Amino acid sequence: MKLAYTQTYPAPPERVVALLRTPDFLDDLAKHAGALEHTVKVSDDGAMLGMKLPVPQHLTRFVGESLQLNQTFRFQAPRADGTIPGTVEVDVPGMPVVTSATAELAPSGNATLARYLGELKVRIPLVGKKVEEQVEPFIRDAFDGLERRATDWLTR
Repeated sequence: MKLAYTQTYPAPPERVVALLRTPDFLDDLAKHAGALEHTVKVSDDGAMLGMKLPVPQHLTRFVGESLQLNQTFRFQAPRADGTIPGTVEVDVPGMPVVTSATAELAPSGNATLARYLGELKVRIPLVGKKVEEQVEPFIRDAFDGLERRATDWLTR
């Protein structure tokens, strides 16, 4: 399943990348996502947010009562035009799910236009596509939550 998300942040790309490497912001992101528990790891090349999320009742037969979702953000140096390329990986440990996306944070006036393009694959014979359709909303919600919380933090 192809993934494509576009977001706007009210700050330049370098400030958005700095925020995505801020442990307090990542803690806040997990809290607002409803994580039952979470971990944050920040390094020079990126940041990882691991969240154990409750699963809606209609999905528990496919994935269980909770779902571990690990998001890893990695960004490179800015290009000459100020655009910052990167990658976002979403790992769901214990499930045959593979998700990765390229990221591009482009300056747009005083804001950033973020484009994420990737793919979600669930490798379960016969029901893989159905499970992809069930897992994709978790990934979309994670990206939507990221935009909402980042906007809140960047406008303080």
